[in-house]
Amino acid sequence: MATRAAAPNGPLQLDRVVESVTRRYPPLLMAMLERDFASGRLQQAMGSFDTRLSAKVGGRLQGFYESTVASGLLEQPLASGDTVYGGYRVSDGFLPDYYGSRTQDNGEFVFGGRMPLLQNRATDARRTAVRKAQIGVNLAEPKILGAKIEYVRRATRAYYKWVAAGQKLKVARELLNLASARQDGLQKAVDREFLAPVALTDNQRLIKQRGIYVARAERRLQEASLILSLYLRDTDDRPIVAGEANLPEGLIALPKVATTLDVDLAAAARQRPDLAELHLMIAQAQAERDQADNLTLPELSLLVEGASSLSGSPYKDREDFELFVGGELKLPLQRRGARGRLQQAIAKLNGLRIEQRFARDRIVNEIRDTRSAIKAARQQVQDAGENVSLAGQLVAAEQRAFDLGRSDLLRVQLREVQLADSRVLNIDARLGQLLAGADYRAALGSIGSK
Repeated sequence: MATRAAAPNGPLQLDRVVESVTRRYPPLLMAMLERDFASGRLQQAMGSFDTRLSAKVGGRLQGFYESTVASGLLEQPLASGDTVYGGYRVSDGFLPDYYGSRTQDNGEFVFGGRMPLLQNRATDARRTAVRKAQIGVNLAEPKILGAKIEYVRRATRAYYKWVAAGQKLKVARELLNLASARQDGLQKAVDREFLAPVALTDNQRLIKQRGIYVARAERRLQEASLILSLYLRDTDDRPIVAGEANLPEGLIALPKVATTLDVDLAAAARQRPDLAELHLMIAQAQAERDQADNLTLPELSLLVEGASSLSGSPYKDREDFELFVGGELKLPLQRRGARGRLQQAIAKLNGLRIEQRFARDRIVNEIRDTRSAIKAARQQVQDAGENVSLAGQLVAAEQRAFDLGRSDLLRVQLREVQLADSRVLNIDARLGQLLAGADYRAALGSIGSK
């Protein structure tokens, strides 16, 4: 089990978190293995074109004709769909003239080829597998990029939530400090009988209550730190749990939408890896359809074989060089298998095209939604900032009135809570805008943190 790494020194910036994700985040490293898988699949598919060596030896041990036959052949499939072969064969003994493998005393060299004329001419199972595997190598990149964009988005959101949790803890502690700081003054006022003892009791209750709020805020910060540590790792790949000392000043880098919707849509069309992934998946499905179309054709092949003897002939009906040319035709009459496979290939291709169109619609919706969220959040940030300013003025006014005996402790407490609530609203407004910014960059297909 991995141990926890030491916290970094100084404030933790988002750029470091993003760099950690792109370099060391385990799920992303797993996604990057797709390159190796794709390369292995291509190599496996290329194995269909490996040169094959076949050897055969056998003999008739009993019967009217007693003989031994041996052969060794090299067969090479070609990228054109043809197959060529060549080798050596020899027979020993006396064989009937209808036995095709009989040779002269020292055997013969044999060479030949098989050329498909209809089915397997334009493509075949081997070339289709290689074509799909080659596309698969290219397909690995958008898959990896898509994972990277998503993990950066999650890490960015985790970072902002951690910073916001730290800011809320600061608000809770300041609220507690206000109650604690006036305890001595209230005690003196009660001792001098300026205030009733119940005021001191109420403030003590308030300290305990606000202490609970601080404890809750500390727990939320710890939780946010642990979530962030999944993305933040040291050079030994150990998670780093950032502490309060690593919190930055606050949520200040507010995103902006500086481009038009059309510009964003064009950028997404270029950058979104899911669109590139679907494009390549359609290319793979097209390869499957081409192979299915190929299987509906008759199997018509041209066969050519030549044999050259190495010695004189004990068989008077055999020449030193012989050439055979022929053809072969195979055709299932119903062709239900080929037609069923073609129907499946067409359905898969049409399904991917529908998915591609829907993906474009989904991207448009995502960009519109995130742009709207950013703009709405900016207005909330502005209103929340003004709300904090007004609440601060009310607290100051209420405190002056209390010092002058024109107000009571309850009203001061309410004003303090109002100020704390307004500050939390301001933090949430800024957090909402930053989270929307992270989603906006992901919707564009961008990895950057700004």
